[in-house]
Amino acid sequence: MNKAICIVNCPENAIDIKNSDFYTDTKFVDMSQVELLEGLSETQKPAILFVYLNGKHLIGLDTIKKLTTGMRPTIVIAMVSSTQIAMGITALSLDAADFMVLPADGTTFDIYVKRAMDRVCIQKDMLFKNEYYKSRYNLSEKKYQQLFDEVPCFIFTLNKDYLITDSNKKFNDYFGNHIGEYCFGICKNRDDPCRRCPVQESYEDGKNHALESEIISSDSVKHIVLSWTAPIRDAKGNINKVLVMLTDITEVRQLEDHLSSLGVMIGSISHGIKGLLTSLDSGMYLLNSGFKKGDMTRISEGLEISNQITERIKKLVLDILYYTKTRRPVWQKVSARGFIDEVLMPIIPAAGKNNIRLQVNVQCETHDDYFEIDEKSLQSAFINILENSIDACTASGKSTPRSIRFHCRIKPNKIIFLIKDDGKGMDAMTLKNIFTIFFSSKGQQGTGLGLYITNKVIEQHSGEIKVRSSPDIGTKFLIKMPRSIPNTAKKKH
Repeated sequence: MNKAICIVNCPENAIDIKNSDFYTDTKFVDMSQVELLEGLSETQKPAILFVYLNGKHLIGLDTIKKLTTGMRPTIVIAMVSSTQIAMGITALSLDAADFMVLPADGTTFDIYVKRAMDRVCIQKDMLFKNEYYKSRYNLSEKKYQQLFDEVPCFIFTLNKDYLITDSNKKFNDYFGNHIGEYCFGICKNRDDPCRRCPVQESYEDGKNHALESEIISSDSVKHIVLSWTAPIRDAKGNINKVLVMLTDITEVRQLEDHLSSLGVMIGSISHGIKGLLTSLDSGMYLLNSGFKKGDMTRISEGLEISNQITERIKKLVLDILYYTKTRRPVWQKVSARGFIDEVLMPIIPAAGKNNIRLQVNVQCETHDDYFEIDEKSLQSAFINILENSIDACTASGKSTPRSIRFHCRIKPNKIIFLIKDDGKGMDAMTLKNIFTIFFSSKGQQGTGLGLYITNKVIEQHSGEIKVRSSPDIGTKFLIKMPRSIPNTAKKKH
């Protein structure tokens, strides 16, 4: 077409546009060319289309409707004879922009063209505004999503069926993208809703609610969180979603526990140190009196007591330092066999000295044996368990040879350690409190920190430790650890 204005199917001599200002921009077309208009691009379509309506001809009101629907933003103006004005009004109802009565001259034609041009400009302006507001809306939506994702909390929305409808980046990083799944299954590993649910309370009373609880991320790391819920209403004021924001307060609660236990530790350790110093005085007395009398037996006994007490004081101080000093783990890939060799280095002579047989067995189901650990803390944890096993064997009073088995199985994704002794074992009460801070089955000889710290170290490595024990039979420690530390665990510590 390549013309700004087209006149379709107009009767001969019905309109004279030779003196029109837009004569050179106008083209007359017949019905055979009208169909071609639909295949043109927006830039090729005419801006203004004059269509003659006459029920006796092929083109009629149905064509107006078709053109106005498929040709926008082209402006369609109906042309009718003076006896068919009713048809022109009907054309308006079919979205024609205007109608012009024929016959008409160039001046009349120019008036309609200029009015149509004004309308084109208005349409283009509205189109621009729509795009502008759409752009502004998209920008606002982008900023909202950025804020939604960058808030350092777990945020998600739930419908009335507890199904997740949206979630932010931190939630997805820790739990994965679980749109359309139950929140209690994702956050709590439950098969049914929680007994007390702040989301349900918000749906019932339309208010905000808060609750402290524990959740488990996708890599089995536990988090203590403060949950805040807020109802989201639709245009009619009905609650159709509830926003849930979880703030991780794990470190805060750990710090509170740490500080409260420090006071208990000071009192407990003071009594322990007092008893150790009294025993050390006894050893020193035997040493001094032995030197004065030249009694080697007394000197040997005093030296043995002094050495034992010194080792106990050393262990006590190291446990206290480890407990009170906050340090970030240094994660590194370490050979499991090399790690075991380092752990057993101080244990082998201690076991031999106490006539305890140490059995070591390492099974590897994969081509490599590397796993990710904080080597220093994990070595201390394993050494502490093995030292307890030696003490249990020594205190058993059995006449038969005693033994400690240290087995390790290296699987593709995890490592399993088994430490089993045939020492004196533990009763149910002792077993229940074995990982409780300041609890010791050794009386004044124990600090109550060793196994507590050991358990914390295993948890820090996203592992688990289980203990079974029976009096006069022995104790078994089963430790399972991942070969790669989850990123959520690294961020947590």
